[in-house]
Amino acid sequence: VKDDVPYLRKDQILINFYLSFSTTHDFLFGAIAELIDNSRDAGATRLDIFTVDNNKLPGGFMLCFLDDGCGMAHKEATDLIYFGRSSKRTSTSRMIGRYGNGLKSMGGFRRRKESHGATGSPETMTSVLFSQTFCETEGIDEMIVPITSWSKSTRKPVISDLEKFTVQMSIIFKYSPFNSETELLQQFDAIYGRSGTFIIIYNVKLTLSGEPELDIRTDHADIMITGLLDNLPERWSLRAYTTILYFEPHMRIFIQAEKVETKRLPYCFYRPRMYPYIMSSFKGIARKEIKKAEVDMKMAEQAVEEAKCRLKHLEESLLHEVNELALQDALENAKRMREKLEEKQRELRRPKKLYLIFGINIENRSQEGMFIYNNSRLIRMYEKVGPHLKQGSQMSGGTVGMVDVPLETMEPTHNKQAFVNVKEYNHLLTSMRHHLIQYWKDIGISQKGVTSFWNEFGYISDKWLDKPSDAIQYKRRRAEEIPVVAQCDVCLKWRVLSSSTDIKNGYQHGIWTCAKIPGPLENKCNRPEHLPSIPLGTLNRLSLSLNDKEKVLIDSIQRHQRKLENLQFQVEYVP
Repeated sequence: VKDDVPYLRKDQILINFYLSFSTTHDFLFGAIAELIDNSRDAGATRLDIFTVDNNKLPGGFMLCFLDDGCGMAHKEATDLIYFGRSSKRTSTSRMIGRYGNGLKSMGGFRRRKESHGATGSPETMTSVLFSQTFCETEGIDEMIVPITSWSKSTRKPVISDLEKFTVQMSIIFKYSPFNSETELLQQFDAIYGRSGTFIIIYNVKLTLSGEPELDIRTDHADIMITGLLDNLPERWSLRAYTTILYFEPHMRIFIQAEKVETKRLPYCFYRPRMYPYIMSSFKGIARKEIKKAEVDMKMAEQAVEEAKCRLKHLEESLLHEVNELALQDALENAKRMREKLEEKQRELRRPKKLYLIFGINIENRSQEGMFIYNNSRLIRMYEKVGPHLKQGSQMSGGTVGMVDVPLETMEPTHNKQAFVNVKEYNHLLTSMRHHLIQYWKDIGISQKGVTSFWNEFGYISDKWLDKPSDAIQYKRRRAEEIPVVAQCDVCLKWRVLSSSTDIKNGYQHGIWTCAKIPGPLENKCNRPEHLPSIPLGTLNRLSLSLNDKEKVLIDSIQRHQRKLENLQFQVEYVP
């Protein structure tokens, strides 16, 4: 096959880069989440994640992702293999992926050596194969990605080069689980809408003991990380992780054919309260955008000068009129670039307002911490701040905080497991610490008595990690304080359910529609969505501790000292 490589289109990145790129996914579910992001960005309303047994493959199964999103035509799939080519790379986009890497990196080789994507648009069906084994076996340094397409109506190949098509198919048959064109085309039959994508990951990564990294045997309705069990199921259960993956979940997710009960996190806690927060110091992305706009404006101004020069030298030429039009276009473009730069500069001066939301986790008080989202996508979870860091302290115990940071304010790392600007992120956590302390004061649990508060909700044991009692009176008491919201499987809107109904069925709604609501106000899909309002709180800056004030003062003094040193340095070297 190596001799046939010139027939194939190469990715622009060496295979060694993919291997190093994949190691950035320390959190296994963070890698899987990139594929889920792809489906969400593609406008999918449903995503099925499931496994198919295949004892011929390492690990004994294939991991599958099937959605009903917009899919891709042949050109879009071809563009995908070029690292960084993405039509969605804008700071104002509500899409989660920005770089077009999701299918290739997707934790990429973090979980496996190979993946096959079958993606269908309304007119075509396109097959994309990523195979590390193929490249290693054939001794190829570049990443070769066979891409083949068929007409959806005739199921005939869409080809311009028969020899290239034949080579690509031979690679697919040799390095994928499919042995014939008929078997390969059957994968497209799994796509249940007019369009969609079906990704199959195989040759999954194994642990040192020879077991797959993903455990699909312990719980047949879940996919878990092998050997990792602790008090935070979101770290080892894909079902638990996907319930909180998005701040505003819309796409339905099914794991092993069972629906994931996704959560609207702000409505899952006791006495939630939201605090307005002005992010005046978060300017990293804005400054990057300004630098780019400055470069664009300079290039536009250079284009104007070049157009003027051509017009002057070709004044008597027949091309004079053409050059006049070219100059006019260049002037208009330069004006647009200047206006764009000015808008970016205004944006830099404009403070960003968002909301920090806090609540008490009365369902499991040991699960506490901060949840940081970006563009509705979870980046960090259970981050400990302030009183949470003091072992044995009951102050703010059981409190959960959350914030959805706009993409234009803070940029996540490419693997979406951290933020690029660590200083800005730490500043956000510091602010959340101040607001956490304020929230704890506002709800008045300390005045009431922390122990009696938890006893009221069924926490009888003195051990903090013990879960609350399942006695009906305690379950009812907890249900009285937390609104239960469910998502309609038809219109995807969220509705408030009665707590008494949910006590009986354990909060599991399964396939559920608006028609099941007994009242007439929201029992139809055309009714608007109404969710409970969350009270506003205010940070009392006078309540900051003396240590906090001292830190602020020291930081201010140090900043002024640095400014003074810089001025003195400039004076010494004045000619």
